[in-house]
Amino acid sequence: MQAYTPYATASGWNQIAKASGRCHEKKLSGNLRIKFAIVGAGFAGAAVARRLCELYPDDEIVLLDALSAAEGSAGRSSGFMLDRADAKIDVRGAGPESDWHTDILQAGREWLEHIVSSHHIRCDWRDIGHYKTSTTALGAKELDALLAKLDAKGMPYRQLSSDDIRTELGAAQCTNAVWFPNCVLIQPAELIHGLLATLPAQVKLYTGSPVDRLDRGAPHTLSVGQNQIQADTVIFCNNVTLPFFGYGKYRQITVYTYAGMTPELPAEELDKLGQASDWGATPAERLGATTRKLNSRRFLFRAGFSYKKELVPGDINAALRDQYAKKYPQMKSHQFEYTWGGALSMTRNGVPIFGKMSENIYALSACNASGILKMTALGKLLAEEIAGVGSRLLADTERYSKPLWIPPEPIRSLAVNYNFSKLKRKMREEA
Repeated sequence: MQAYTPYATASGWNQIAKASGRCHEKKLSGNLRIKFAIVGAGFAGAAVARRLCELYPDDEIVLLDALSAAEGSAGRSSGFMLDRADAKIDVRGAGPESDWHTDILQAGREWLEHIVSSHHIRCDWRDIGHYKTSTTALGAKELDALLAKLDAKGMPYRQLSSDDIRTELGAAQCTNAVWFPNCVLIQPAELIHGLLATLPAQVKLYTGSPVDRLDRGAPHTLSVGQNQIQADTVIFCNNVTLPFFGYGKYRQITVYTYAGMTPELPAEELDKLGQASDWGATPAERLGATTRKLNSRRFLFRAGFSYKKELVPGDINAALRDQYAKKYPQMKSHQFEYTWGGALSMTRNGVPIFGKMSENIYALSACNASGILKMTALGKLLAEEIAGVGSRLLADTERYSKPLWIPPEPIRSLAVNYNFSKLKRKMREEA
């Protein structure tokens, strides 16, 4: 396994991110002796660094990333920040555990909203809710089951008629749609740039600086090429590559998802995508397409999965164009200006890898396809665990963050591919 994920394509979000909000980047050069080293400068790593600054104001902190800022998973998401676990189709756990998932999401939103507001981070923050859509009979069943749960909890939503779907979404293939208020849409690359750029001065950020070796000791030593960092405490927030350092190998798997972003569209093409200037929709079907009409006059289309390995760029582009044409046949062109893949870390039971791994080594991994709010809140909590700052939410997180065992290869690949095939077959049968 490699020490980091070298993507074959650049994130479209990062390509269109405004230059004014980008963080300053430099590579590590030289040796350092510090108190805290954080590996991974995504939402989790940025949150750990920020909270450690509050708890240890006199100690230097190093934040490392193997890639350029916003080129990791954090800058490759679809930019949905849904703050209710029970408004998702795939709800893990029940009762108190489900409540904990929601508590984490809402804590992440509260803290993130405070940071964005107080530092004036420009990330196209849109508190406009989101749509859940279905295009198959299977998806309609999933949506009906979800609405029954929401009715039982008295949660608000708005069900769209066929005319509403055409007017608001322009989705010719969509048969059912519901709008939920509990979601903020953002430009993820601009958000992560803003979070990194506004970290306190005691945090030294080094990008393009992959850690290729960990030597445990007192202190621990991280090797970055010819450079070495000695740190009292090491915190891994590097998601899918955590097993490279000896942790989480039998607790998480890597799945790639794929997205395409159009060029800026003329007004007549934008009108075919609904009346609003921006909206976001996620599928009721687990292998369906996530879509966003962007305020920047572009359209985002996300679909497709692969296990463990990223598809080659030509195959990504061809697969996305084919699905985009099928879902939105009314569009004049189905060309994308940018296409890219993004790696997700998944556990069997949807809970994170969180906490102390060994003496003065901590880890936070497994976003489970819901990373922005969740990893922000968990990053804050991990810093508090390190500092011995207790809370009910931290206690609940320690209680529920117990990912189930995943078998080794080749059983692992057989199981994953079987489940993907089963989902695809069910979708075909109920299309």
